[in-house]
Amino acid sequence: MRADVSSKPQSQHPAFDLEQFAETRLGEGKDLDALHLELSQQLIQVRRELHNLIDLRYEDFLGLSSSVAGIDMTINDIKQPLTDLSAQISEVHTELASKLERIDARIAYRQAVRDKKHMLRLFIDLSQLLDRVNAVLSEAEQQLCGGDNVGALTEYLKSLERAAGEFSQARYFIEKGGAYPFILQAAERMQTQEERLHAALDAFLVSRIDEYVLAQSKGRMEPDSAHMGLLAQCLRTYTTVGEYDRAEALIRERLVRPVVSETFGGQPGKGMGLDPAVLGSMFQTTLDFIRQVGAPLARGISAHLPGCAATLEAHVFWREISGTILSALPLLFVPGVPDRFHKNYLAACDFVRQFSALFNTADRYSDLLASDESYVEFHRKWQLSAYFSIRKKQLTDAIDPRGQPESVLDQAAVDGILGELGLSTQLAARAIWALRRCWAEDVYLEPLAPWFWQLTIQIILWYQHSASDALKLLIRSNADGELTAVDQLLAHVHDMFALKQLCSDHIDSIRPLLPTTEQAPDAISVVDGLKDAISQAFESSDDSAAGAIEHISATIVSASCANLASQLRRTTSQFRHTNRAAPKAPSAFVSKLFAELSAVELKITSQDTLAMLRTQVCLGISREIARVSIDALSTISKTEASLHRLRKTTNRASHLDQSNDLPVPPGVDLRGTTPASDNDKIRRQIWLDVMETGRIITDSLNATTHEDYESLAQLIAPLGT
Repeated sequence: MRADVSSKPQSQHPAFDLEQFAETRLGEGKDLDALHLELSQQLIQVRRELHNLIDLRYEDFLGLSSSVAGIDMTINDIKQPLTDLSAQISEVHTELASKLERIDARIAYRQAVRDKKHMLRLFIDLSQLLDRVNAVLSEAEQQLCGGDNVGALTEYLKSLERAAGEFSQARYFIEKGGAYPFILQAAERMQTQEERLHAALDAFLVSRIDEYVLAQSKGRMEPDSAHMGLLAQCLRTYTTVGEYDRAEALIRERLVRPVVSETFGGQPGKGMGLDPAVLGSMFQTTLDFIRQVGAPLARGISAHLPGCAATLEAHVFWREISGTILSALPLLFVPGVPDRFHKNYLAACDFVRQFSALFNTADRYSDLLASDESYVEFHRKWQLSAYFSIRKKQLTDAIDPRGQPESVLDQAAVDGILGELGLSTQLAARAIWALRRCWAEDVYLEPLAPWFWQLTIQIILWYQHSASDALKLLIRSNADGELTAVDQLLAHVHDMFALKQLCSDHIDSIRPLLPTTEQAPDAISVVDGLKDAISQAFESSDDSAAGAIEHISATIVSASCANLASQLRRTTSQFRHTNRAAPKAPSAFVSKLFAELSAVELKITSQDTLAMLRTQVCLGISREIARVSIDALSTISKTEASLHRLRKTTNRASHLDQSNDLPVPPGVDLRGTTPASDNDKIRRQIWLDVMETGRIITDSLNATTHEDYESLAQLIAPLGT
């Protein structure tokens, strides 16, 4: 019987769980008897499979013993040859190891012999080199006694140069030779020769420099080429022995130091607040020396030794000049007196430019001076940040009323700016003065351009906050809407708009002063960026100005429409029980509604301000006349309805009773007729006044009316002609 497919794998699985199996089957609705029967059937099936497996593998099990018979003899037959082979290999290994040891010993011996041979050769070479150096130096000394003509001096230098070459080679051998006794002895011997070589070179260089100075002092424009060739050959010999720095130091000491020390030394106060004229004279004396002595020397030597001019410029002349200034005038770089510091800094920058131009080095050597440590240190010493702090404090004290304006800015300067630019407030005049001072030629320094940009923005922000505070104070003090504060408000508004344009124009004027950057490679883009920053700084000022104009407009509207209600009451009294003819023209007060606006407009020069003010005033007046006219017409309708009720009239009275508060009651239409009743005459007069107000606003003032006015104009159309 075939076992259940779902139960077979479960019962034969290594992790078969009988309890879980029983629980599953019971959950399927099988009882215990059925479960017992199923397990019994599976047990029979498992036993049958086990018997089949035993029958299948039994013959193999029985043949196992016969299949391994003879294995022991086979192993014994193979074991002996393998043992013999292992013994032979061991003997060969021992013999080879012995031979390798003998070979290594022979190699070591040969290496030792080779090293000794090398040291012997080194000893011989060193001895020969030092002997040759001695011989060449002796030969040179004899040649020097032969005369001081160019030929003899040339041969003398050739001998020194040859000795320098031999000396450099000997020094190389000594540095690589180690600490052997004969090497140490050779080093001591070489030290004596080095002193002789240095003494010979130093004496020759000093004599040539002294002779050059003497020749230049006699007015010679360009040095002798042969003489420059000797100097170049001498410097080349210094380079051969690795002592070019020694030659530069000797030239500085012999040629440059006496002149520079005399020029910059002995100044009182160590340069603090040094008179710019005195410093300029020092720089000019130094430039004259470079022009007459230094630059011709560098050019003459460079003709025989290319690239030498740049090194002489940076390492000889500039290092000595800058070092002397730093030591003799250390307080020159402190901005204790900012006006003199500014002039002295510009004089120093101009001196550096002229100094570099005198040497006119080739392009590939032009960066040598700028990268020299002494050059960088000289420029770093100038305390530009402290100078800017002093200038910033001066400007902020001048423009801030809480500061000390009398120390920097007097009232005459403020009045002059007010008259020059047509400004009205001292706040604006102080701001313009401060902006001009930021970029004035006696204040501004190009390395501080980003800082002065920031200060410019700060001054504008200061003005913006100060003007906004002044406007707010005026508006609060003018809460009753009096016209007396309008002039002051207009002055501030005018100056706000004027200052924005003046700042933009001023930035255009300082374009040549602005340095370029990698992000802004030309002055135009720098100016545009600064203008954008200024425009952003003025944004809140625009809001403050708009608020002030709104207050001025409200004040004008309040003053212009203060008597509007009484004017309409006067219109009512003119036609009530007077038997006057129906009106044909607007009232005289309508044209006077805009008198205050006209008076204020005469004080405004900015078209933008004028348009903004006119728009808001017209909106306010049209809104007020609409409000008052509706009230007046509604009052007329109520009065008319009351009278008709008293008279118990019909027709029209019935309509008035139903809508007695409408500005234009149903049934009232005066178009194409001449008003007969007093009330209709009053309505016609109000219509004429309202229409005239709109005409003045749209036609004469080119402005727009309020939406309340537009609604009223449509509502009272039946009252027209």
